[in-house]
Amino acid sequence: MNQHVTRPIFWNVPIAFQVLLYVLLLLLAAFYAYTALRWYRLIRSGTSEDRFDQPFRRLWLVVRDAIGQGVVIRESWGWMHYAMYVGFIGLFIGTTIVAINSDVRAFLRLFGLDLYFYYGDFYLLFKAAMDTFFVLLIAGALAGAARRWLVRPGVLARPASEKLNDNWENRLGYWFAALMLALVALTGLMLEGARINAERPPFTEWAYIGRQLARLEAAWGAGAMFHRYLWLAHMLLVYVLLFSFAFSKLRHIFFAPVNLFFRALNPRGRLTPIADFENAESFGVARVEQYTWKQLLDMASCLECGRCTINCPTVATGKPLNPKHLVIAQREHLLRRGPALLRARAGTQEEAQDGAEDMVARVATEPVIWGCTTCGWCEEGCPAGIGHIQRIVDMRRYLVLMESKFPQEATAAFKGIEVQGNPWGLAQAKRADWAAGLDIPLMSALGDSRAVDVLYWVGCAGSYDERNQRVSRAFAGLLRQAGVRFAILGAEEACTGDPARRLGNEYLYATMAARNVETLNRYKPRRIVTQCPHCYNNLKNEYSDFGGDFEVTHEAEFLDELIRTGRLKLSQEIRRRITYHDPCYMARHNRKWEGARAALGAIPGVALADVEQCKHRTFCCGAGGGGFWKEEREGTRINQKRFEQLTRANPKTLAVGCPFCMTMMEDAVKSRALEEEIAVRDLAEIIAESAGALNK
Repeated sequence: MNQHVTRPIFWNVPIAFQVLLYVLLLLLAAFYAYTALRWYRLIRSGTSEDRFDQPFRRLWLVVRDAIGQGVVIRESWGWMHYAMYVGFIGLFIGTTIVAINSDVRAFLRLFGLDLYFYYGDFYLLFKAAMDTFFVLLIAGALAGAARRWLVRPGVLARPASEKLNDNWENRLGYWFAALMLALVALTGLMLEGARINAERPPFTEWAYIGRQLARLEAAWGAGAMFHRYLWLAHMLLVYVLLFSFAFSKLRHIFFAPVNLFFRALNPRGRLTPIADFENAESFGVARVEQYTWKQLLDMASCLECGRCTINCPTVATGKPLNPKHLVIAQREHLLRRGPALLRARAGTQEEAQDGAEDMVARVATEPVIWGCTTCGWCEEGCPAGIGHIQRIVDMRRYLVLMESKFPQEATAAFKGIEVQGNPWGLAQAKRADWAAGLDIPLMSALGDSRAVDVLYWVGCAGSYDERNQRVSRAFAGLLRQAGVRFAILGAEEACTGDPARRLGNEYLYATMAARNVETLNRYKPRRIVTQCPHCYNNLKNEYSDFGGDFEVTHEAEFLDELIRTGRLKLSQEIRRRITYHDPCYMARHNRKWEGARAALGAIPGVALADVEQCKHRTFCCGAGGGGFWKEEREGTRINQKRFEQLTRANPKTLAVGCPFCMTMMEDAVKSRALEEEIAVRDLAEIIAESAGALNK
């Protein structure tokens, strides 16, 4: 096909209109540069943080989740945003192609070169593709608007008490963005129809939408002058849209990919330690500028989509904490304080220290701060890579370490960990009493870690809680039956400090971590196995900050390994319908969920039944984030909500892989007097029953 199958670029467009286009383009570039510099200075008012490691991995994640919209398309209604995204990006690429064939070509011709491919088969495919992109943009914008203003799901709701700044972003809201996107796409299609009417090209079948509009416009008698002024209107609408990116909700188009690049690459929920307790003037965060620059970038990147709330236990049970509302409130506070922060950074004004507790007392509020279970769904669901947990724990650290303010019930847990090495405050010397009569060796007696295959880290619940002691005995029986050489630390084992850390008592956590790391480094175990996901997460992911680098396995993965290698034989049938509740700190924080299902599935007769909220979408039992050690005073209890979800699968047994989940689920069963109908059992207990290893 030859060059006649094309159209002249800027056909029927006067030179004055073309000049206006380029003048506006220069103004747009200057406006973007000014806005970007202002936001850069505002974000850089936060404290320093290194987020430039592993650049190639970061780039891949941007490709996957920003360009590929990996998180967005997981949700059932994600197609709306994806349609808008594909339509907008496609039209942007199409406009770039036109610019290459016009402006870049003109520049290259000055040097005797020519670059022109806007003809032939490429041109015909280009026209069909552009029509498709226009339709996608319109469909996505209209569907998104209908969902936001007609369906109005709870994830998009704003609290009536939320105070928003009187700026253009909040005045325009979402209606402006949706309207502008739809108008730009519609006028673009109408412009094509007007050109078809005026120019009468012979190959309009490829413009399959434009030619239909051409028939409608022909009824109005639209000709060349209609095309000319419609081109001007379309161009002005495009520039209004582009200018609005800097001061409307569309800002996330630029911020979200950058934020995704700088996201944390550690396991989800891994907390950053306080580097220097000796010389730090303050601990935690009380003022917005005490956050790191990445945490301020988080606030700027939020697109208010509400995905962080879909599976959030505090939102689902009517608690004050809503992760979306918290980010919005903190961003609004940042913008209010912005001018003062920028003047202070420039040295033209001494930074105001008034209202030092604004972030805690008047922006977040204590019920919000203490509500988080650190389950990690907010970070799992966020398509912009926002880190919610660290920001909340930073405020808890300020309250605990600087103000000595924390839930009253946590006092006993803090004291118990500090004095006796466990949150129950029971005697450290009795830590191994659960193993009486089992002839389990202590590491202190063996001395040499080469004498054992694994060190069994029992944990506080497995050591002291009567119900979970049965789990410890069952697990020990399985290890022995499988021929695993193992030992325990006994009184040398202490709480990992996880409840203290998640509740903001970082100093106590650092003390416990240093103590445990010293003990473990002395024995140098080849492998550690634990039944508690919280112990697992700390030993594996967080103790490295304190000099501990260990190979750690959770009971689910270890039991699956023993079964697969034939060391454990499951011979006894258990004809029971079982639903497994994934612990947050295994499934979501550490991406481990297959081992438990494989182990349960190996039991003869077992029927596994999952619910929608499983694996990476698991729903918290309410015990995480120190929730086990404080009361739920607002809304309904989280464990009740989780129990309702799990029972939709009609199980006869709820299987768990966490001692705290065990307690929370048993409480839910007892509160409904369903003990005779539904049993709550740890994974190890069920497998021990099939293996004939109970009470051995």
